[in-house]
Amino acid sequence: MRIFNCVICGEFSFSLICKKCKKLIKPQIKYKDDVISFYDYENIEFLIKFKYKKFGNFIFKELSYPFSVFSANYPQKLNVIPIDDKTKKGFSHTAILANVMKKDKKLYSTLHSQNEIKYAGKTLEYRLNNPRDFKYTGPKNIDAVLVDDVVTTKTTLNEAKEVLKKHNVNVLFCLVLADLRY
Repeated sequence: MRIFNCVICGEFSFSLICKKCKKLIKPQIKYKDDVISFYDYENIEFLIKFKYKKFGNFIFKELSYPFSVFSANYPQKLNVIPIDDKTKKGFSHTAILANVMKKDKKLYSTLHSQNEIKYAGKTLEYRLNNPRDFKYTGPKNIDAVLVDDVVTTKTTLNEAKEVLKKHNVNVLFCLVLADLRY
């Protein structure tokens, strides 16, 4: 990646994603079950994979804009729980997404998996046979919103919600960048 070039098209740009490409990946709110997503996965797949790279935090800050707008327009203050917001490669992609929700209370480092299993590219069967084994250390008896990057099968969100339910945390809905179930 060169300075002053769009990471998508490579054309000159003062921002990571040029105006032309931002129009191509424009957010579009979708709702399925209790999951609100902002992008079509195929439009941002290349960008989401930056979470595995050292400077991916800059890409996730660019993608986080809809979370900021959603938060600003939601009528009440929310408790926001980023899923498994451990720092990797110098940042946590779920913490970046939650962080832009300025008026809301972020409950960082409260919901972490107890194993290091990677789900990327794995089957539903694999995901079901290898649970994340989440541990929750945050406040009890609250309403909250879960934040994650991508929903593939919804196993991560469902497991997180089950753990939170044991602590009387009512998950109102989940916010994600993209939902592959469409």
